[in-house]
Order: sequence, then structure tokens, then C-alpha cells
Amino acid sequence: MALLGASFQIGRSALAAYQSAIAVTGQNIANVGNAEYTRMTGRLSTLQGGQTLGGVSPGGGVILSALERHVDEALESRLRTALGSRAASESAYQTLGEIESLYNELTEYDLSTQLTQLFNSFADLQNEPTEMTTRHLVLASADAVIRTLHRQRTSLLEKAADLNQTITQTTVRANEIAGEIASLNELVVVQEARGSGFSAPLRDRRDALLRELAELMDIQVRERGNGAINVYVGSEPLVEFNRSRGLKVETVLEDGLGRATVRFADSNGTVIISDGKLAAQLEARDEYLIGQVNKLDQLARGLIYEINRVHSTGRGLVGYTSLTSSYAVSDTSAALNSSAAGLPFPVSNGSFIVHVRNQSTGQTITRLIEVDLDGIGTDTSLEALAQQLNNVPGLRASITADNRLSIQPQDGSEVFFSEDSSGVLAAVGLATLLDGVDANTIDIVPAVRADARLIAASLSGQDGDGSNAGRLAALSKASSSLLGNQSVSDFQAAMVNEVAIRTSAAMTAYEAADAVYSSLMAQREAVSGVSLDEEAVNLAKFERAFQGAARFLGVLDTLSYEVLSLVE
Repeated sequence: MALLGASFQIGRSALAAYQSAIAVTGQNIANVGNAEYTRMTGRLSTLQGGQTLGGVSPGGGVILSALERHVDEALESRLRTALGSRAASESAYQTLGEIESLYNELTEYDLSTQLTQLFNSFADLQNEPTEMTTRHLVLASADAVIRTLHRQRTSLLEKAADLNQTITQTTVRANEIAGEIASLNELVVVQEARGSGFSAPLRDRRDALLRELAELMDIQVRERGNGAINVYVGSEPLVEFNRSRGLKVETVLEDGLGRATVRFADSNGTVIISDGKLAAQLEARDEYLIGQVNKLDQLARGLIYEINRVHSTGRGLVGYTSLTSSYAVSDTSAALNSSAAGLPFPVSNGSFIVHVRNQSTGQTITRLIEVDLDGIGTDTSLEALAQQLNNVPGLRASITADNRLSIQPQDGSEVFFSEDSSGVLAAVGLATLLDGVDANTIDIVPAVRADARLIAASLSGQDGDGSNAGRLAALSKASSSLLGNQSVSDFQAAMVNEVAIRTSAAMTAYEAADAVYSSLMAQREAVSGVSLDEEAVNLAKFERAFQGAARFLGVLDTLSYEVLSLVE
């Protein structure tokens, strides 16, 4: 019987090994639909055995010595990078597409069409300067532009606020993932100590979490010798063994706008994110949405200033019997072009002419007002400007309690201006058409809205003179220093074209990133995925091996019976 002992050991080990191999194959087949699962194979190793009577050693059978997870770590790293790039470009494309839809270009309601209609209404007014219907059409066209600027700015800010919420939600999820990875690290180490294959389900789950985290932010993964991993964002560690530093969101107020920023929970340090969905969301909010808000504000500011600069030097059907400037200064004694004065629009060295007209007699007093801003000696302040205007016969000028310039012609008189080479009238807001400083505050000056006769269509004041309205119409093609030496129309077109170009580029980037991702996923599937055809082959092979081992043991059983019979 001792002679057959080694053979029984060989048969027994074969049955156990191939039974385990069949179980591994069954596990693979069972998880064929599990996207997180990584294919495993058993490693069969030969057992050493004693000698036979002939002095040879055929061995001691076979054992399933280890389980191998089919993972290519370099491929996994590239896949995580591709996931981040794909998610980032998709998020950018989505936001830019929403901005494109908001601008609603190439329709009769877009801003470019409304700006054209505004300048066309000035051209119509040039031809019919005394027609009240034409004057009201100017106001209606201006209102259409104003409403669109308000709506677009509000919508952009609402989308930015929505992105703040999305950034918060994304950060919360990233923090949950980091915490779960830290917990899995500890469990992996414990299961690794038990033996081969015990940690495989935990590793599968951890790899899936890493891929999900890589979609949210760019990460680097470093595996330690005990099976745990460290996760880094940029050069900063996020997960170290069983400890996650945590992520949180802090809202920072910049330029009156709340911006959600991602920080480490333990140190409050800013998390530097360069790729992934979070990076795209931050960029979309700051560069695309807030950037477009700034451009809309710049467009509105340029429109206000250029129209007001021309309008303030013209004449309406009536003059002003009372005027208060639209814009206050911070310091009434500071030079008007200084930061201390705080005017929203530029003023330069020059002059303008003020006219005080007696409404009954038609007698007009004309005076040249110097605006000395050459930086030599004492430059003109609001106080000095008020003093000069106060010296004009029939005119009283003063500074209000809130630092605005107030002009009051004597009873029965009206005031108007001309030939302003300094831009001070538009800068302080005297005899202007538009009020406000940006796309949020732009509006029609209340006095003009109440009396369309104040629209300054004329330069001379003569009946049929619409020359100043012609100057207003020409602003559609006139360059502005506030718009980078572009016209209002060109600046608006460039702003919209930039969004269109970026949207197209984002779509191209997404398609390229998706192609890379699909290619890498195909490679990963070839390495780590389960093939039913391959598993069917393995199942048949191990089944035949098990049957052979059983047959081998059957032969040994017969031999043992014969040996026992001889003994009896």
C-alpha cells in the first residue's frame, strides 16, 4: 500500500487543483457582465514527491499555487488620464454649447441684430429729426439692446452659480471616493496577509474608484509593497494608506461674485487641479462664463461711453432746464482723470462749450470750459469744473451731497453743450442718452426716457438738422479705445465668434479624447476583460483534466483492491 501512496497523493492533488481551476473559471464567467471585475487565472505548480522503487521521482502532483489578476498598471494609468481628459473636454463642450444657445445668434432676436437696429434707428432719425415716432423708435431699439444685455448677463451669472453648485457636488463625491479608497487600502493589506486572491474583489473595487476619481481630477497612483496605494493630486498627497486628507469647498467672493474653490480639508490649502471634470468646471465658470460676463460688461461700457460722448455734444428739440450728472466722484478735489476721482470712464485734457439759451428771446450765451488734465500744475477737479460753470452768466453749478455735478439754468433758460474734446461730459454723465457702467446697469437716462425730445439729433439746433444722429449712426463702425480699438459691432461679433471657435475646438477635443479612451478601453478589455470563448476553452480543459485525475484514481483503486487480494 505504501507503494501506491505517492500515486494517490498525485491523484488527490490533481482533483483539488482542477476543481479550484474550474471554480476560478466559473468566477470569471459569473462576472462577465461586471464592468469593475478583473479577470483572474490560477497558477498551477508542480509538487515535489518521493522516489519510486526504480529510483526515479515523478513528483507529488499539482497545486493551484496562486491567483493572478490580469492588470496592466501602465495601461490603467493611461486609461485614468484619458478618462480625465475626456470628462474635461465633454464638460467644456457642454458649457460652451449653453453659452452659444444663450447668445442665440443668427436669429432676429440676437444682440448683433438689435445693435444694427439701434444704429439704423439713429440713421432714420438723421433723416427725420423732428418726428416723434422716429425718436420713440430710437428709445425702443435702445431698450431692446438693454434688455438683451441684462438677460444675457443674468443668464451667464445664473449658469456660473449653477456651476458653483456642481463643483460643490463633484467635490463632495471626490471626497467620498478618497475616503473609500483609504478604507479599502487597509482592508487590502489585511486580506493580502491571508493569501493569494483574497484581496481581488477589494482591488477591483479600488481600481473602479480610481477610475471614477480620475474622471473628476487628475491623479497619480503609487502602489506600496503591502498592496496599499497612495493617491496624489499634482504634487500633493490626497490618500496615504488608510488616511484621506479630505476635500472641501470654500466660496470666495471675487468682484462681487461667489466662486467655489476646492481645498484640502486638513490644511485648507488650495487643490491644484489641471484636468478632469472639476478642472473643466472651474475653467468653464471662470474663463467661459465669468469671462463672457466681463466681455458683456466691456461691450456695454464701450457702447455707453461712445454713444454718450457723441450725444452730449448735440442738441435735441429742447434743451435741459435742469441737469445732474449720472456719475459721482469719490473725491471732488481730485483730478478728474485720477483714480482718486473714481470716474468710470476716461477723461483727457481738452475743453467743451456750454450754451445757455433764453427760451423766450432765443439769445444764447456761449462759453468755453477748459478741462486741464495735462499733469502740469493744478489739474481740473469736479470742484474746479463746477466753479467754471458757475461763472457762466445765467448758470448755477454746484456739487450735490453724493458728489455729483448739478447745473441749474436761470428760469426761462435751457442749457446744452458742444465740441467736447475732453470726454468729460460723457465721463460725468451730462446730457447723455445712456446711464450705467456695465451690462447690468445700462439703461436709458430717465430724463430722456420721459421726454424723447431731448434725444440730441442735431448739432446746430436748426429744423431738419439730423447731423448728430448721423454721427451716432456712424458709431457702428467707429473704433473705441474701450473696446480694444474695435467698433461696437466688431467687438460683439468677435465675442460671439470666440465662443463659436472654442465650442468647435472643445467638440474636436472631446472626439479625440473619446477616441483615445475607446482605444485604451479596448486594450484593457483584452488584458483584464472576460472572454466567454476563452473561458469555455479553459472550462473544457480543466474538466477533462479533472476527469483524467478521477480516472487515474479509479485505476489506483483497482490496483489497491488487487494488492489487498494478494495479501489475503
